[in-house]
Amino acid sequence: MIGNVVSRRYAAALFSIGKEAGIEELERYGASLSALGEAVEKTPRLAEAFRNPVLSAEEKKKVVLSLLDVAGGGTVEQRFCALLADKDRLSLLPAIAADFGVLLDDARGISRGVVTTAVELDEEHMDAIRTKLESQTGRKLVLEYVIDPSIIGGMVLRVGDSVYDASLRAQLDNLRESIKRGE
Repeated sequence: MIGNVVSRRYAAALFSIGKEAGIEELERYGASLSALGEAVEKTPRLAEAFRNPVLSAEEKKKVVLSLLDVAGGGTVEQRFCALLADKDRLSLLPAIAADFGVLLDDARGISRGVVTTAVELDEEHMDAIRTKLESQTGRKLVLEYVIDPSIIGGMVLRVGDSVYDASLRAQLDNLRESIKRGE
């Protein structure tokens, strides 16, 4: 829980700096952070090194700055990562990258969601669902499609903290509860 609050604060701070420079800079920051966060997630030894209290902040800085050079990060990202090293927060890079991505999506007017269906949908149906939902929400949607036969039919949509359950399983559960209550 603490990591989430801390990572959001660091992401928001970097976002506010980039906001002044424009959307192109924000996208570059996001790409650099994403590459670093992915490197930390996919390389357990790197994550361990960033959490290791035996390594000095300077040693951790050298590692993260060399990774940032490969990722194509600029001066602002270098200073940001140096600050993270000084504050012993480099292990939060994946969470900071994810939080920054949420802020960047919001600035672009994009919402991300997951559509769960009982059967696989073809491209035409996926596009129709996305188009219908975009017209209802007024935002551009990036949807991930998941198959879960246990919902029986219909669909479940998760966008942010909201869940819209139009599955047959949910309707049957509601009917079952109504019968139990004697309605």
